[in-house]
Amino acid sequence: MGQMFRRVGSASLTLALAFVLSYAILISLAMWSPITLNWMLDGADMVEDALTQTQLPDRYNNLVRILVSDEQILFVFFAIIARIVIAIVGSSFSAAISPRR
Repeated sequence: MGQMFRRVGSASLTLALAFVLSYAILISLAMWSPITLNWMLDGADMVEDALTQTQLPDRYNNLVRILVSDEQILFVFFAIIARIVIAIVGSSFSAAISPRR
């Protein structure tokens, strides 16, 4: 039972850290490199246009248009980067704490 709670806690902590880290990446990029952020927002806008210009029926396409925006696409991209960073740091930390014999 304790192992299950440890895994759920670890997954929840990872998600919370990824959320905070992705906003930190977004804010730091906006502060120090606004041209790069503008370029990334333009790319996310192109992805949004490609996703919303499908030939889906209107009842599905309207949901896609509501749920998919360029800001959300960019935030998901940063969240994926944050999860990769957390996985690398976490696995390095756990390997340093308990090395295999």
